Amino acid sequence: MTAATMTSGRDDAPILTKPTPGHIDPGAYRIVSVRLRRAEYECFTAQTEALGISHSRALRIAARRIAGFLETDAATRASMARISEEIGEISTSLRQLSRVAVRDGSFDMQRFITDRSAFGREFTALDTLLQSILSVSLRRQDGMNLLKDADIKNRAE
Repeated sequence: MTAATMTSGRDDAPILTKPTPGHIDPGAYRIVSVRLRRAEYECFTAQTEALGISHSRALRIAARRIAGFLETDAATRASMARISEEIGEISTSLRQLSRVAVRDGSFDMQRFITDRSAFGREFTALDTLLQSILSVSLRRQDGMNLLKDADIKNRAE
């Protein structure tokens, strides 16, 4: 008998020796609860239902953003996809120029300069976007600003 199928002697249920897929280690998580006024709860529920996500998921997204964890929105992902596509097209164009130069012994320097310049612009745009996404300190500062702004609004009400 293997360890995964040995019985406890009390019943026929197997003793599992390693976590099953989907098993959540309770020690890896901490529960955070929040108390909302009725109007806050109703608004929050309406928003989560419109997005098709649970309250827990929405609060986890908010907590992760405040803590500076990486969360990218659809617009950012679309920008990254567009920039990647542009870089791919420029790369293809540069490969074509290289093949023509090798095959014919000619080289379209103007096209090369144009493509090289476009590549530089797109690469800079990608680098800037990635730096803003990947900067942990900026994300955490953004999260702190969200909390401060919310606190200031709550105090004013």
